[in-house]
Amino acid sequence: MKNFAFFLLPLLLQVCSTTPNPQIINGNVATLGQFPWQAALFFENFDSKFWFCSGTIISPKWILTAAHCIHDARTVLIYTGLIDISVEVKPSDESQKFHLHDDFKPDSLANDIALIELTKELTLDDNTKVVELSNEEITPGTEVTISGWGKTRANDTSINPLLNYVTLTTITNEECQTAYGMTGVIFDEMMCAKSGKNPVQSPCHGDSGGPVVVDFDKKPKHVAVASFVSSEGCESGFPSGYTRTSAYFDWIKEKTGI
Repeated sequence: MKNFAFFLLPLLLQVCSTTPNPQIINGNVATLGQFPWQAALFFENFDSKFWFCSGTIISPKWILTAAHCIHDARTVLIYTGLIDISVEVKPSDESQKFHLHDDFKPDSLANDIALIELTKELTLDDNTKVVELSNEEITPGTEVTISGWGKTRANDTSINPLLNYVTLTTITNEECQTAYGMTGVIFDEMMCAKSGKNPVQSPCHGDSGGPVVVDFDKKPKHVAVASFVSSEGCESGFPSGYTRTSAYFDWIKEKTGI
């Protein structure tokens, strides 16, 4: 029986400054403006502990992310319109307005979805854009693209300074449940994906809350939020798990008014 592990990664005091491996896990380095809906989120709690997640710009006033990223947070610095988070720039905003799903369960990661309300509207341009939300359930066999600043090797201890991305293929929830060796842990509101390639491709710790999209280079639509990997590790070949956008489409609309 395999357990889940958050994509979340505690933030080191300084982002790793060594030459980056061009991957999430065996992925690709993004170019500026390729994923303009991506947001970098630096969280702090009441005990002055820090961690990092990603989020998605769904309107000039709202960021979509994972509930386990926001759980226990006091404040967050939001950076948009960039791919290199080692560069010192002014944050786009700082917010303490968090909206976790009321039924979020930290132990099972049920309803692992949340919203950050910004204190001011983002200025949209070629590198900072809103992505469309999908209200259609993604079927198995669909190619999806995940982007983030998470670890590029399973034994890394810090996030990666450059935005990376990887394209995976969705699988059935039944196949995902079988892979984890237990029943009742992959809910209908979840989606799983894997690479099926050697070397394995996968998101990793630090990619929590990040966007999962289809047709990222043509007509991108946001279909899921990055949620978990196997406790066996990012390079184990086990499917990674996500929260379906379509399952919470009405909830997002109700909370944000967009």
